[in-house]
Amino acid sequence: MIRPVILAAAAAALLMLPGAACAQGGARVAQAFKKMDANGDGVITLDEWTNAGRKEAGFRRIDANGDGKITLQELQAALAQARSR
Repeated sequence: MIRPVILAAAAAALLMLPGAACAQGGARVAQAFKKMDANGDGVITLDEWTNAGRKEAGFRRIDANGDGKITLQELQAALAQARSR
């Protein structure tokens, strides 16, 4: 029950950039991902996630394969899942 709420909150937080077109949604997510990826290595670590003001529980839910890193694809999949609920 809490999982959809966390994913929806993450989606809302990441998509609070200007613009409303659906096509721009993917670009906004990619832009937000890039901002959170502080060292530019292409993944978001737990430290980067929490340093951006996000909660660890959300990180754990989005990290689909449990490797301790969130890829852009994992984030996009989690957001798509949250939107479909």
